[in-house]
Amino acid sequence: MKRMSLSLRVFDDKLYEYIDAAQNFEKLADGFVIGEGPVWDYDGNRLIFNDIPTNRTMTWSEGDGAKLLFYNGKKSNGNWLDRGRGLIMCDHHDSKLVRRGLDGSGYSVLADSFDDIELNSPNDVVMRSDGLIYFTDPIFGRNDEPAGIPRPYPSERRPVYVLDERKGRLSIAAEGFRNPNGLCFSLDERMMYINDSPAYSIFAYDVSEDGNLSNKRFFAGTEGERATMPDGMKIDEIGNVVCAARDGLYYFDPSGKLLGVLLTEEPVLNFAWGSDDGRTIFITCRSCLISVRTKIRGHSHIRHLQLREVNNKH
Repeated sequence: MKRMSLSLRVFDDKLYEYIDAAQNFEKLADGFVIGEGPVWDYDGNRLIFNDIPTNRTMTWSEGDGAKLLFYNGKKSNGNWLDRGRGLIMCDHHDSKLVRRGLDGSGYSVLADSFDDIELNSPNDVVMRSDGLIYFTDPIFGRNDEPAGIPRPYPSERRPVYVLDERKGRLSIAAEGFRNPNGLCFSLDERMMYINDSPAYSIFAYDVSEDGNLSNKRFFAGTEGERATMPDGMKIDEIGNVVCAARDGLYYFDPSGKLLGVLLTEEPVLNFAWGSDDGRTIFITCRSCLISVRTKIRGHSHIRHLQLREVNNKH
């Protein structure tokens, strides 16, 4: 593994409570075209991610490094690990939200249209703890190569959808975006953060018990000193919002205050917390996979521990 210097743009010293400025990035693998959709597989102790243009779904682990998991054949982008049921994947090639087994088998379509109009190109996806699935539907996958397949836009809608699999119902959760991209829940799942890439903005919404989103308000922006579009987004265990935005990872506290930016040498597209203790961020850059340690855990690790406790009781 190659070490890469870590550079911080600090706006609030509180950032040092989460990041050790004396450490380095570790380059774990390279040779990708557009890395995206990283998720940590706790059962397999590995990272799963996509290289969009090459149709490859990859894994990385400490022992094996990066290797091919399967060819998805669909220019897959965002992933969600649906434990026990496989991967929920956003396919750019044919504009579908699908589920596959962890070996690529068992392909099933979860959503491909709304009101008899094709989806644009599902981009990123999250699941609420009760099983509701939310995904963004910008037009990026209908644009030019290498990440897209050039096609006409099916409509003027650029929404965020919510899918209730139990009821077989797909609904618009929110709209009015130029092109929505990354999304994540707050700690208590009563709020959702959604970013709109061309607007350089992250918005917050209230989440009702039935899954509806309301009360849209501006949360934070990524324009700053250098305009940089927001992309993948997650929260840590205390509710800080971390957003990949090309030149690095932007750290916002729960009030929306920008604490600082972890600057990277390559454009950043997405990231995921992982490892045994949940304190490693794995970052998919344009052509490489890098990692950095954090002082606190990602919320995905807390959710993993909660699910394990529930499963152990049963």
